[in-house]
Amino acid sequence: MKTSVVQCWVACAVAIGAGGVVHAAEPAPAPVVARPTIAVLYLDYAGKDEALAQLRKGLAQMLVTDLSDNPKLALVERLQLEAVLEELKLGQTRSIDRASAAKIGKLLGARYLVMGGYFELAKSLRVDVRVVDVETGEVVKGFGVTGQGDDFLGVHQALVKGLDAILSGLGGDEGKGDEGRAPKKTDKPEPVVKKKPQAPPRLRTRTAARYGKALDLMDQGKKIEAKAELEEVVKEEPHFGLAVHDLQRLAQ
Repeated sequence: MKTSVVQCWVACAVAIGAGGVVHAAEPAPAPVVARPTIAVLYLDYAGKDEALAQLRKGLAQMLVTDLSDNPKLALVERLQLEAVLEELKLGQTRSIDRASAAKIGKLLGARYLVMGGYFELAKSLRVDVRVVDVETGEVVKGFGVTGQGDDFLGVHQALVKGLDAILSGLGGDEGKGDEGRAPKKTDKPEPVVKKKPQAPPRLRTRTAARYGKALDLMDQGKKIEAKAELEEVVKEEPHFGLAVHDLQRLAQ
């Protein structure tokens, strides 16, 4: 045992004398787990109610905002989706087919898409969503939610809860950067919200659809009309944080 200790000291002395440095072993860094990149598409609407058709953008924005709370997910911003839809001449369509969805997903650098549709029947709102793998086109999982027209918040919260559970169990995006996200394709970046807008205590479907109309007007560059629409939304629901935030932006 003594010989072994002496030999060790000799070896260290030789190494130091030769300019070497003896370091203690350092623990290996923890592996970085890639997050799956998710793009929430505008849901399909086949009805004839023009007001309800505007719900598509409002719902997408609300889903992106709330799903972004999950640190395991990387959400594509809605304005990135808007830019890609315009690039593909799909900005005004109310329905996105499978082939178009695949193109959108690849341009956005998304691994998974949230797709689906909604309709209103007898004062009830039905929303069906599915999570699709962009690479294979396969449906990972889907579900539906039905709620009263004057309780859109309940429908939205059920959608967030269901999607959060599904998306949290999906794999990440290897080889696509820290978040697997493609470079932004819009010169209108989504502003950073330092504090998440609060959720209203209640929200009617028609109010949420009106918020979607305001977003559409902003996308078209019609700021005056969008501001007027947002003012009506906030008047209907003063605690609708997203609408209040967007209205403040336009007022600047």
